[in-house]
Amino acid sequence: MRVRIIAVTYRAGAVVAAWVDSLEAAWAARARADDDRLTVIAVDNASPDDTPLLLRARSPFVTLLAQPHNHGFAAGCNLGLQTAEPGEIVVVMNPDVQLCSDFFAVLAGLDWPPELAARGPRVVGRDGAIEQSARAFPSPATGLFGRTSLLARLLPDSAPVRRQLLARPADGPSDVDWISGACMVAPYERWTSVGPFDEAYFMYWEDADWCRRAHDRGLRIRYEPSLCVRHRQGSSARYRPVATVVAFHRSAWRYHRRHGRRGIAHDAIAAVGLLLRATFKVALTLARRRRDDDGARSRTRSRRS
Repeated sequence: MRVRIIAVTYRAGAVVAAWVDSLEAAWAARARADDDRLTVIAVDNASPDDTPLLLRARSPFVTLLAQPHNHGFAAGCNLGLQTAEPGEIVVVMNPDVQLCSDFFAVLAGLDWPPELAARGPRVVGRDGAIEQSARAFPSPATGLFGRTSLLARLLPDSAPVRRQLLARPADGPSDVDWISGACMVAPYERWTSVGPFDEAYFMYWEDADWCRRAHDRGLRIRYEPSLCVRHRQGSSARYRPVATVVAFHRSAWRYHRRHGRRGIAHDAIAAVGLLLRATFKVALTLARRRRDDDGARSRTRSRRS
């Protein structure tokens, strides 16, 4: 088994230590073979903190590709994918994701029929809940019943929500529309067949776009709950929450333009809907920031008094 891990880092800080530790532990737990090889590539997008230093400290287990500028998640992934070799299983993952101890042991037992493009693992959040990392392709219904919608929180077992959110480990492996880029597993040959990520997506939606292109080539995407990872979500996005909201909606608009267009009227509705949603999310983010700042100042005054 030859595996290549690719992660893109930006202000990940101490999170990278837990990421590397999980890789080492899972690799050590596998049934070993003489021709096994694990290659770990970290592409750092000009982190202004100590992330590059922490990654260099884990050499030679981790190879650091330090970039002078932040060109986005998709571009960073593509740079890492350029190092991949034929015959490798390539795992693209976030540095805030940690592999469960049996990850490589399970991966070694999976076959890769030619029509299967990629697998997505069961993703467990920090609270122990299953993350909805497998979903239906984005549509107007996604805004109402998608992963972060109010209806999904209030009515998680309703039929419209279940049609959108497809990660159900108890049902076993299943073919889905797309899987989260938090952790995507595919042989080198599938990455070359489908092509690299679209670098016009600075962050978000590049995973849905890649899976859509795989489907367009007659390939399948599979949710594989026997593979397990743990996700500490948003480790770098928290530093620039407003920019993150803007990037999310800009990428959603690009996805719509590439895969969801049905005429001028439909474009106008999508544009207005995304603009309104982005405005609401930015306002909510700023309100939370003010509340947190006020709380921090209040605690500081209390300590001084």
